[in-house]
Amino acid sequence: MLIRTSSPLHAPRTLHVTYARMLLSQLQQARPDLLMNLNPDCLRLLDEVDPLARCTLAEWHALMDQVEHLLEMPDLVPQLAEQFKPWHAGLLGFTLMTSGTVVEMAALLQRFHHLLNDVYRVDRGLDGARFYLRLSATSGERSRRLARLSLSVWALRLRWLTGQATLKLDASFEGPAPDDVAPYRRIFGGAVRFDQEQDAMWGDASCVDLPIVSRDTSSHSLLQSQALKQLEQLSRQEDRLVDKVQSLIRSRLDSGELSLEDIAAALKMPSRTLQRRLEEVGANFRLMVDEVRRAQAEHYLSMTTVTLSELAGMLGFADHASFNRAFKRWTGVSPGAFRRASPLPKA
Repeated sequence: MLIRTSSPLHAPRTLHVTYARMLLSQLQQARPDLLMNLNPDCLRLLDEVDPLARCTLAEWHALMDQVEHLLEMPDLVPQLAEQFKPWHAGLLGFTLMTSGTVVEMAALLQRFHHLLNDVYRVDRGLDGARFYLRLSATSGERSRRLARLSLSVWALRLRWLTGQATLKLDASFEGPAPDDVAPYRRIFGGAVRFDQEQDAMWGDASCVDLPIVSRDTSSHSLLQSQALKQLEQLSRQEDRLVDKVQSLIRSRLDSGELSLEDIAAALKMPSRTLQRRLEEVGANFRLMVDEVRRAQAEHYLSMTTVTLSELAGMLGFADHASFNRAFKRWTGVSPGAFRRASPLPKA
């Protein structure tokens, strides 16, 4: 979708695709003529129907930079927060809307926040006469924009869902203040501070018992159950993709069709999409090919009498010498030495 860099040590942090879609909607509403300036892959997000579709934090930041530049607006966070309604969060949004009280809604937000993004986790609690919602980064990859957007959305939706239009909240944010802090003061209604040690929002402790005006006990339990299934599905989704890619690599080792493009075509997805989804879970296609080749090589050397030249061909190497070099790189010993140290099992 968008050009980005990622750490080899950690999978890139991701957000639900709605975060990117909201940016595109903002541009579409304000200046539809400027949409043509964006990458076509970005525009396809407007029609994305997968309820678990994600984009990386780096992609979202790049898109935010583009839209802010096109609209000549240095900080789109307040406008996006005003636009963000509970149903934009999909199933989780409806689950929150049907909660009984603020404290129940906060507990659900904490439990299911991963459906929104895995950049932050949510902490909640009481501190004396005040309640708080606090964001804690899940890795070294964090986002001041996302933290400000999240807390701003929560403040606006808390008033809307409780019917308390005059509810005053305080907020603190890491990082320097934007050029215009007035929109943030309007959103929270209380004290808003920047260059603080944490991203958090506070309100009077009595707020936690406020009822949600759209609460619906009869449907809430079902929605919560469905949200849990989505959370479980999300956690398994990437693992299933890796399994599919590994299986395809294994079946094509001797065919010469081992490029990312070949595997992506077999999965019926663009190669850039496959690369992005693998990067999201910290996987690298070339390393996956190496891992499958090594596992297959060790299996055949330990369990069969196939010759080394035949095995090199089976694994997709141009010749025995290439296989020998690769195997030494993987294990520190030659294929022959590995086989001698791994006697065949008795029949």
